[in-house]
Amino acid sequence: MRRLTALLAFGILLSACKKNNDKPISSVNKTKSNTIKEQSAPTTENSNSESLLEQFSKNKNEVILKLKTLSNKEANALYEKYSEENTALVQQIAEKEAGVLDKFYNEDEANKKAVKLLGEKLSKHQLEFSEIGEGYVEIDPVHDFYYQIFKNYVTNDYKDYLYLISEESKSLYSADAGLVISFKDLGERIISWENFMTKYPDSNLIASVKEQYKNYQMDYLVGQDNTPTAERATDENYIYPENIQEFNRFMKKYPKSPTVPLINLFMENFKNESIFDLLRAEQDKL
Repeated sequence: MRRLTALLAFGILLSACKKNNDKPISSVNKTKSNTIKEQSAPTTENSNSESLLEQFSKNKNEVILKLKTLSNKEANALYEKYSEENTALVQQIAEKEAGVLDKFYNEDEANKKAVKLLGEKLSKHQLEFSEIGEGYVEIDPVHDFYYQIFKNYVTNDYKDYLYLISEESKSLYSADAGLVISFKDLGERIISWENFMTKYPDSNLIASVKEQYKNYQMDYLVGQDNTPTAERATDENYIYPENIQEFNRFMKKYPKSPTVPLINLFMENFKNESIFDLLRAEQDKL
């Protein structure tokens, strides 16, 4: 999905925090930041999509007011709690509108009208369609939803994190088992996150960022099923010329990047059936 990067990163963050601290970061400073009232959240069973959308906007407005009373670290925790709850709420909305989403590409006039009306309804609440390939469509907040709400309240690492995520979420990353963005753009994403980790080595977000960063590295080096970096279907295996060109560009522009040794390792061993294991082992040393 278009927001897959952000959601994966957040999910990994929660998992990493539980492993490292036996509790998620959002449990910190709950005196002020234990956010959205439990009783205000409607259930899927007795709510229609309209009431769920109203709840979505109501929650947002409550969070905006609450942020004005919190410290930076409490705002960090509120972001984590709120984004987790929002993900579940948006999923409920999508389930209620599954009939329309399933017919998103249908050319029947009635279905086209229903899709248009739903799109207009979502837009009023800062939600939109995300086309994720293979005929599937999901619903997500607009790309900079969390950044615009939290940028003036969270710590600098969270602010930069949310900005990077918002920029990456402007477009689809991958679909149909293939990259949608270019390998050059992916290389620049890698550098952005390397810079983040250098700037904020002690951030609570590091575990999340590092995991996503490693996934980016692997996609950059090996590609995905339908956008590989090397020809493996014939007896004569080789790295595609355009990928060699991109690897050389990257190494020349960013010679000190920790990704450079991985590029060299891949170029020297791409024919090895254990290339994934070799790369993962090298990544674990980073």
